[in-house]
Amino acid sequence: MMLKLKLFILLLIGTFGFSQTKALYEKSVEAYKSKDYVQFLKLAKQLDSIRPAHPTFTYNLASAYTLNGKKEEALLVLKRMVLANNTVAFEDDSDFESIKNDNGFKELLQLKVSQSKTIKNSVEKLRLSEKDLHPEGLFYLEKQKLWLSSSIRNKKIVSFDSSGKCSDWFTDCLYSVFALKADHDQKYLWVVCSAIPEMNGFAKELDGKSEILKIEISSKKLIKRYTIEGNHVFGDIAVAKNNDVFISDSAEPIIYKIENDNLILWKDLRNKAFNLQGITFNKNESKLFIADYLKGICVVDIKSKKEHWLEFPNEVSKKGIDGLVYYKNSLIAIENGVVPIRIMRYKLNDSETKIIDFTILDNNREEFNEPALAALVHDKLYFFANSPWKFYDKNFQLDEGKFENPKLFELDLEKPLSKF
Repeated sequence: MMLKLKLFILLLIGTFGFSQTKALYEKSVEAYKSKDYVQFLKLAKQLDSIRPAHPTFTYNLASAYTLNGKKEEALLVLKRMVLANNTVAFEDDSDFESIKNDNGFKELLQLKVSQSKTIKNSVEKLRLSEKDLHPEGLFYLEKQKLWLSSSIRNKKIVSFDSSGKCSDWFTDCLYSVFALKADHDQKYLWVVCSAIPEMNGFAKELDGKSEILKIEISSKKLIKRYTIEGNHVFGDIAVAKNNDVFISDSAEPIIYKIENDNLILWKDLRNKAFNLQGITFNKNESKLFIADYLKGICVVDIKSKKEHWLEFPNEVSKKGIDGLVYYKNSLIAIENGVVPIRIMRYKLNDSETKIIDFTILDNNREEFNEPALAALVHDKLYFFANSPWKFYDKNFQLDEGKFENPKLFELDLEKPLSKF
């Protein structure tokens, strides 16, 4: 999540311009202070459209609607805010005085309380022996009955056994290892790597460099490195049964593909998306589902390359989806960009164009700090519950006294669910 927060600044530069956004924000503050609430609302709307789900912009939009007597609009924005972060103390703000006795406002206060409910369905299976590994992605090699984990900090891939004991599996990685997936026959392992300050050996000149590795699993031999010019943070990868490989870029909202043994730009979403994260196929691999950390989930038809955005129910937040896995006409989403952190299951309609139902699988668990990517093995979801993004100091040194060894969790998706 911390990496994603840093990337948000880059988003503003890339989409509208940080200086222009800052200037708009300052004008909106001036309008508010001078009680020009009509202008305040106009600017608040503009800022919200430039950067959806920004905590300050969303809050100010709700305030602006209230101050302009637009109660229904204000309540809708406040609900969106509560679903994304139920710790915001808007009820103490005099800007909302005119709607505090409204039933809709009182319902929002109840929603804040219900959002804090702890729901536990996943269970801890083991703890890795390598404390400073900082895992992100993981993959299970069924043929070898071997778990693999990426390492953000130590720029490598490790294997681990049922007790959590780690062994170096592949160490010839130049940058932080984010995600890893094998092809259908488990002949090759595809790995996405990106240079970020949290990795050991980072230097400023490496910033923005990324690569895809193709590794022969049986020999652990590096077959090829794939690179492309520009500033990138490759974050997740999807490998189809026909061996097509797709990669999401978090620095710029672009999907890349390995085609004819070259890394190419496949789908440009720069005018439509913000911060791409987890990617996954539907069952017949005709569609690619792509999590956007701000906007929700984009669906791209593989053949036509046409995209649409999933419709979300009003009772859930679109914000903060990191890991994304398709399972039995539903999407399992790890939402670490919301408060509290949660894991959701979104049931899709038959045409896979909208979400028709949802289930909270895990919510507000003290162990979650913070989960990211996940791996599906048959009917079970696996993920690391604690990634130490928050425990790097200003010089990107990791304070091992502040966090525990990586915890692997298992979530049985067929087991009857607990509501507590």
